Amino acid sequence: MNRVALRWGYLYLVMLLLVSGLGLMAQKERMQLQDYRSRYAQLERDRAALLRDYQARLSNRAVARWAESQGMVPMSEGRWAE
Repeated sequence: MNRVALRWGYLYLVMLLLVSGLGLMAQKERMQLQDYRSRYAQLERDRAALLRDYQARLSNRAVARWAESQGMVPMSEGRWAE
């Protein structure tokens, strides 16, 4: 076998291994990216649920209802009662 052909064969084999390794790394990173995207979507859903819960519990109306249930009187009504 010719030395030149043997050298080109080795070079081809090395390049093939490098491209295969690069492809494996790209596939691994793509899987990680999909995991990150699904985790981000779950966090966004959790955030929206927490925001709805926060608004239901700590909005001005919710706090006013709680205060009235505890016997507190709004300032305007308390001032006129004197």
